[in-house]
Amino acid sequence: MNGYGAHPNQAQKPIDQSAYVGQMPAVHSPIVPISGVPQPNLYMTLLDPVFLQHISRHQGQQIALMTTAGRLQGQLAGVGADHVQLNLEDRSLHIRIQHIVYFEGPLASYR
Repeated sequence: MNGYGAHPNQAQKPIDQSAYVGQMPAVHSPIVPISGVPQPNLYMTLLDPVFLQHISRHQGQQIALMTTAGRLQGQLAGVGADHVQLNLEDRSLHIRIQHIVYFEGPLASYR
């Protein structure tokens, strides 16, 4: 056993990589993990700052979301950079921002 916890004769498996990046075929060479060494990570999300600001003003209120999967109604419990939490009577739903087409809420004025 070496200092990193892996046996020196043990074959290391490649890291799974996306076949598509940004809806385009990915071009990459295999990445082989090395025990004890952090592997690069990249997390990206599309951000709609004005939409997030508008929907954030309705936290704690009953709203309806039209999503790519259909209409949902409940209390807006939270808004994150990449999703919103909608509380129903018996459960919470976490909906990705990119799947929201529009939302309906109480009247509000925006400056």
